[in-house]
Amino acid sequence: MKYLSIFCICLLLVSCTFMTIETNQGIPTKLPPKTATSVPEIETLDTLLHTQDYLILGKKPAEIKISKKDEASKYADFEILIGYKNDVILGKNVAYNDVELYRKYHPKTSFAAYKVPVYTDKLAPPDFNTNPDAKRFITRIKEGCAKGINFAGKYTLVTWGCGSPCQSGVIVNRETGKIYDGYGTSLGAEFRKDSKLLISNVAAIDTQTNLIRLCAYCEVSHEIWTGTEFKVIE
Repeated sequence: MKYLSIFCICLLLVSCTFMTIETNQGIPTKLPPKTATSVPEIETLDTLLHTQDYLILGKKPAEIKISKKDEASKYADFEILIGYKNDVILGKNVAYNDVELYRKYHPKTSFAAYKVPVYTDKLAPPDFNTNPDAKRFITRIKEGCAKGINFAGKYTLVTWGCGSPCQSGVIVNRETGKIYDGYGTSLGAEFRKDSKLLISNVAAIDTQTNLIRLCAYCEVSHEIWTGTEFKVIE
């Protein structure tokens, strides 16, 4: 099991270092690797925890526990290494930079489950009177809308970079032209023309191993567009 885990992680580290993805109707993004000084020698890593949801590698005698946030205080001898949604990863005799932390990706929802019909009538241009702040990105939004509908049946999702790692954007209703805020990710998103589902921070997911590398900005979430805002469902 140890060598199988190490082989999987080797694949993951290589893919994280070089992976630049173009999601279906999404934006290109890149997952930054850990610095060379913070990555332990692969051949010296042991499997510290291997559960249905997590894979954590490091050096023994380190110990790892997974706890809910409101129960972490029960483990007085452990320190919090990182949190993921409602979980916290606790470590004993180990620091964050001495371990490789991964969550297993088991999606319960799919694009097909939120399929919607695609609007085929005349497309309304973006109405900047409905969102005056969007005028700061008027050229980018107009260029995005010129490409047509790309999200949730009748919307154009237009994105742009806002730092590293950071992406922001707007959602334009192509029936009415109304512009909505609400899009923001660290590692890009996957979305489709005929579905109201969006997967945020999709570049954190290694497509070969289905592992998510845990970091401060790598939380993957499944969200649906309600018509006015995104709602996290997973």
